[in-house]
Amino acid sequence: MKQYLQPIAWGVAMASIVALASNFALSMVVSTAHAATSHDHSQHAPAAAAQTRPGERWATDEALREGMTRVHESVQRSTPSDPRQPLSDESAAALQRDIEAATSYLIANCQLPEAADAALHGLLIDLLKGAEALSETDQREQGLQRIFDALERYPQTFAEPVWREGSVAHLH
Repeated sequence: MKQYLQPIAWGVAMASIVALASNFALSMVVSTAHAATSHDHSQHAPAAAAQTRPGERWATDEALREGMTRVHESVQRSTPSDPRQPLSDESAAALQRDIEAATSYLIANCQLPEAADAALHGLLIDLLKGAEALSETDQREQGLQRIFDALERYPQTFAEPVWREGSVAHLH
């Protein structure tokens, strides 16, 4: 009997270790990304005060344009051309990595005034939460929509000289 139970017990133990290690690795990536969004800007204006007047948008800097362009291009590369086709596991994982890398770049190179930076944080949070949801098949569509919404809000919130209104409309 021992000859049958021992291999099964070892298999269960190894599967548990692999599952625990995978969960730990995923939580490290997510917590690192979340920690990155809380860089030292403790003097931010409240969200309501960070709003511009209707028709006005915040100025951008090179790092903001670069980081958001990276996100935009990754979304274009990763999403299927047919909106009825689901995002594959490989594409979802690549998009998640790209968004986390781009937001880390944005945070590391943040040079915006406080009020504009506070407005950017709302976009970054939505991008990171959307990217996090991509890892769960049943949440992937909502995560992707959250990313699309953040990309749509970017040119409405910031004066982006490269992007034009509705530049991500074809992604839906």
